[in-house]
Amino acid sequence: MGSVSNLVYYASVSKGTTILAEHSGPGDDLAMVAIECLGKVPSLHSRFTYTTNGRMFNCLMDGAFTYCAIVDQALGKQKAFGFLEKVRDEFKLLLMSQGWALDGVALEAYCLNDDFMVVYQHLVKPLVGIPQKELDHMWEQTLARQSAESGADAGDDSEDHTCLLPEHHVHSEKKGNHLLESLTWKANSKRVQQQQVIEVKEIMMTNSGKALDKGQKLQMTGGGTTPTYEDIHMSRSPSRRMEGRQMASYMWWHTVKVILIFDLIVCLLLFAVWLGLCKGFQCIGRH
Repeated sequence: MGSVSNLVYYASVSKGTTILAEHSGPGDDLAMVAIECLGKVPSLHSRFTYTTNGRMFNCLMDGAFTYCAIVDQALGKQKAFGFLEKVRDEFKLLLMSQGWALDGVALEAYCLNDDFMVVYQHLVKPLVGIPQKELDHMWEQTLARQSAESGADAGDDSEDHTCLLPEHHVHSEKKGNHLLESLTWKANSKRVQQQQVIEVKEIMMTNSGKALDKGQKLQMTGGGTTPTYEDIHMSRSPSRRMEGRQMASYMWWHTVKVILIFDLIVCLLLFAVWLGLCKGFQCIGRH
């Protein structure tokens, strides 16, 4: 298990390259590194991150001030910028409480270092964890231990096969015979399965042929031979077309007959109504 330590190594508030307040972890002297990094921060950026050797250099630019922090990579970018946002909010509150202008015109180097030290200590206190280098080292040890255990298991297996005692030869031969029988049974089972698949395919093809010939009366040829599938197909297609035409013609005539009968009934009904109104053919006689 790695040692837990604070993951914020350095933090500062600056205007340009002039540091107004800073925080350094125990045993860390990163002020010169931070000043050098501040000089290389690209302009027109609100956030900037640079990672090297397991550490992250994070910058948050807001207004006239730059808030930077050098943290361990294990902390992560999201928590690093969350920390800088809290530093920014607390620093603005400090300026307003002391009557300083937010543009920082009258501020000098390290003028707020003592006032802001307590704020830094409060904000960095919960940011603890195992450094990234120790995490990587622990992971490498775990992999090496697993590799060693795998090698030991492989060595034990090789010894079992090469250094057998005389009484173990019979047991080894029995195991070999069982293995051979198992492989033979699997091969036979596979051949049986393949044969079953072939039989199923043949049955499906036979049933398909029967389904095609279902409902058709095949005429036997004069020589008593059974017609082939091609002969059946050729002889059946024209008959189906003829049956289709006959069915269409029948339906057409049936429809025409129904329409004519319906029209005749309507005409007779109208004629009967006319006779009733005119009392026979008197309407014609009046003209």
